[in-house]
Amino acid sequence: MIKQTLSVQSFTQSFSQSDVQKLDRVNREPNLEWLKRAYHSFALENVADWSFIVLAGGKDVASFRIRVAQSHLRGDMLPSFWSECAFFKIEQGDFSTASFFNLPLFQPATASYAPTRNGLIELPFKQLPTQKDYPNLALLAIPVAQAKIVASLDEYRKSRVSYDAVENILPWLAFVWGAGNAVNPLMQHKGFPSAMMLNQIYAANGFDLAPGVNANLSAPETFWSGVKHWQDYYSKTQENGLLPKARYVLGHMYDIDEN
Repeated sequence: MIKQTLSVQSFTQSFSQSDVQKLDRVNREPNLEWLKRAYHSFALENVADWSFIVLAGGKDVASFRIRVAQSHLRGDMLPSFWSECAFFKIEQGDFSTASFFNLPLFQPATASYAPTRNGLIELPFKQLPTQKDYPNLALLAIPVAQAKIVASLDEYRKSRVSYDAVENILPWLAFVWGAGNAVNPLMQHKGFPSAMMLNQIYAANGFDLAPGVNANLSAPETFWSGVKHWQDYYSKTQENGLLPKARYVLGHMYDIDEN
C-alpha cells in the first residue's frame, strides 16, 4: 500500500482554520491573471521569508494518466486534481521577471542537452499554458526563503552525479505513453520527477513538503495533501512559526458515479 498517511489532527481540525482557500476565476480569468491575484491574496508581511510552488492539472490524455496514477496516494482512490508541479520564482511581486522551474516529462527540443542540466527547465511566467490546458491551478506559499531554494536549484542542476533526475523521467514517460510493460512508477516507489526535485530541495532546507509519505513517492498530490491535512504538524515543527498557505481553483474533475 502506498497511500499517504493523514495527520490524526486533520480529522478534527476545521479546514477553515488553515489558510487554504478556494479562489474562483473571475469572468473566465486566464491562468496568468489568476496567479497574480492568488499571489497578492496572501498579503505576506515579509515576502522574502517565503517561496512558492504551483500545482497544475491538465485534462489531456497524458495528464489523465498522471492524475489517475496518483489515485493510489488518496484514501478515496479518486484521480488527483494535479498533473504537474513547479517552483515559482518571483522577486518582490515583479511578474515581468517571474519564471517556473520543473522537470517536464516532455523535454523541450529548444533546450540544451537534458543530462547537462539534470533535466531542469526554466519557463518564463508569460509562457504558462492557458486555462484550456491547465484548468486546475494551485499556488502554495511555503515558509522557506526563496533565496535558499534558488541556490539549491543551481546546485541541483549541476548534481547529476549524486542524483540522476533524468533517469527518473524515463519510467514516467514510458507509463504515460503506455510503452511496453510500463507500470505506474509510484508502485515501484519512483516519484514524479518535478515533485522529487522539489521535495529534495525543500528537505535540504529543513521543510517537508510531503509529510506522512515516503519521499520516494513525492507527487503533486502529496504536496496538496500536505498543505491541506498537515497544518498541525507544521505548527509544531516550524521554528519560524509560519505555516504553508494555498489558493486553488478547480475547473476540471472526472465524472465518476458510484451509484
